[in-house]
Amino acid sequence: MSIGSELTAARERADMTIEQLSAATRIRTGLLAAMEADDFSRCGGTFYARGHIRAIARVVKADPAPLLASFDAEHAVEEDKSRREERVAVKRPSLHPARPRWAVVVGAILVGLMGWGMVRLFTLPSDVEANASKTATSTPAVTTATPKATPTPTVKPTKSKPTKPPVPTKTKLTLTAKGDGSYVTVRDKKGKRLFQGLLGPGTSQTVTTTGEFRVSVGDPGNLSVTVNGHTHSIKLYRFTAHPNGTITKPE
Repeated sequence: MSIGSELTAARERADMTIEQLSAATRIRTGLLAAMEADDFSRCGGTFYARGHIRAIARVVKADPAPLLASFDAEHAVEEDKSRREERVAVKRPSLHPARPRWAVVVGAILVGLMGWGMVRLFTLPSDVEANASKTATSTPAVTTATPKATPTPTVKPTKSKPTKPPVPTKTKLTLTAKGDGSYVTVRDKKGKRLFQGLLGPGTSQTVTTTGEFRVSVGDPGNLSVTVNGHTHSIKLYRFTAHPNGTITKPE
């Protein structure tokens, strides 16, 4: 029995349609149908395929270990082949920066110092005479009257009102996966999709936009959310992240 058939049987035992399973796992219906047909090429690699299998098993209340074992047994040959191709790939030649010729540089510095010394040697007497003539010339003293100081008007201090710190307009959102990870979709306030994909264990994704974020997650218990430096542990499958660092439930 293939891994695709096992996934189909597990879904049918849970009495769920592909559309219902897609809504629960945040996995597209087309990708679910391809996986049940044993086509895992659209998952983006074995790492993401294993993550999708775990998410499906969690929703249909099935043990993910046998499903993952079947998947690894069917795709071990392809993974070994890809590793062999990476090992035999031709290495690109590395370029080393040209080293400066220190002998030429030191020689140029010495020539410059010798030329400066010769110039000073022949111009020193004239410099002494010029300084002596400046010293011999007397400078007439000029006496100027000291102006009277005008009184400075006293200025009463004005009380300045405390200014409120400006509210940030940029929102920086960081999603960090823990446990088995989770599938995440991030959109801006206009509904434009900024990120969508599976965050595996220990991975994180940072997105910045103007205004607020609208986020949908498959498993909120496996995510840590940081908004403009404020870290939250969430329990919502859908939430809105605001520039002031807060998280609210969408209306």
